[in-house]
Amino acid sequence: MTRLPVRLIILFLLLPFPALAQGISGYAEEKGFVYGDRSNSRDPSAVGWGTLFTKWEEKAGEAQLTASVRAEWITSDEQGSLSFDPADRKIRRSPISVQDLWVRFPVSPSVDLQLGRFQLGWGKTDGYSPADAFLPRDLSDPFADEKIPLWAIRLSGQDGAIRYEAVGCPVTTPWRLPVLGTRNAPLSVEEVPAGTVFSEVDTAPPVIGFAALRVLATVNEWDLGAWGRVGVRPAPLLDFRFDQAVSTPAGLTIPVERRYAHEEGAGVELSRIIGSWIVRGEAAAFFSRDRDLGDAVIGALSAEKGFGDGTLLITLAGNAIDPPVDESLLFDRAILPAFIAAWNRTEEWGEWKMVWTTGLRHGDGLLKGEVGYNITDIWKITVGGELPYGYEKGPLGALHTAQRLHAALRLSW
Repeated sequence: MTRLPVRLIILFLLLPFPALAQGISGYAEEKGFVYGDRSNSRDPSAVGWGTLFTKWEEKAGEAQLTASVRAEWITSDEQGSLSFDPADRKIRRSPISVQDLWVRFPVSPSVDLQLGRFQLGWGKTDGYSPADAFLPRDLSDPFADEKIPLWAIRLSGQDGAIRYEAVGCPVTTPWRLPVLGTRNAPLSVEEVPAGTVFSEVDTAPPVIGFAALRVLATVNEWDLGAWGRVGVRPAPLLDFRFDQAVSTPAGLTIPVERRYAHEEGAGVELSRIIGSWIVRGEAAAFFSRDRDLGDAVIGALSAEKGFGDGTLLITLAGNAIDPPVDESLLFDRAILPAFIAAWNRTEEWGEWKMVWTTGLRHGDGLLKGEVGYNITDIWKITVGGELPYGYEKGPLGALHTAQRLHAALRLSW
């Protein structure tokens, strides 16, 4: 894919959107990663990752139409074969995927309806929000924290000081995990000999997804909110099938299946401006009859401050109930309790970003930094790196062989 001329690829991706070039944007990016260590022979010392993304946006009367397509080329095992997977339900990233395909239009002066494929987010970027815990994420790159779009219908509106949002997601979109047993998804299972290979079973997730409702209001100087959701938890539970283990000359092969539990959740949130800071608090309770998932009571407290064209966000989050299984198998709850500090800023020459995440249970953590330089209005170069550290059996310290440097060149239009 990356050997083709960029203009030819752009033309190919624009074919589904005829005669509307004025609403077209996108980018082509080539990124390279260099790793300082390898956990086993399956881990390459360097990885190439090419991305081509194009987006079409158009107004048709009072309706907003948006569609986007992403094509990727990855040299690692994170990429799957080309297949028709419009809901991103396969365990590997598809070379071509639909990121947006939605329409939004007013059904009354104060109510909007959005339907199709779009991203949903109720939390703050670079922080931890229990309100986002039920939304699917792509951990193929465990440091990117990428959300996966949903096929859903959303009704949002306002009645005086009350704002509300109702979401129905008829199709489950599961979390996408890195290849198990590699540097990005290390597994340490007791009584398993070194060199064991985990064979991932492409387990079909449930069809039906979830429904959620959120209500927000402003009372004096406070912003208040409450939400609830019910349905399938998109983060899978891993079932190691030791009864189906196969011994080969190269070592032991253990199948790993994925199981999806039903879960109900409800939460409250409040925020207000105190001096030059925005202070937010969230609390949520999650309930499940699944023996491995269990219940959770998760809280988060954050403070945000603007510095010119930059923002500093500090978050402290924790879970009041110990999970019934190793927390590392629950993904979004693995790092809790955690402290997160994220600082980003836009400069005349580009932008920079720093994130420090530390797990307070084991003292392991992750330092992440990135600097982007605008060569011209359309060309940009980015360099950065990630440094996991600390206790090697903690969820972040276990990624110690994934420490890396990266560089990227992007052409935008």
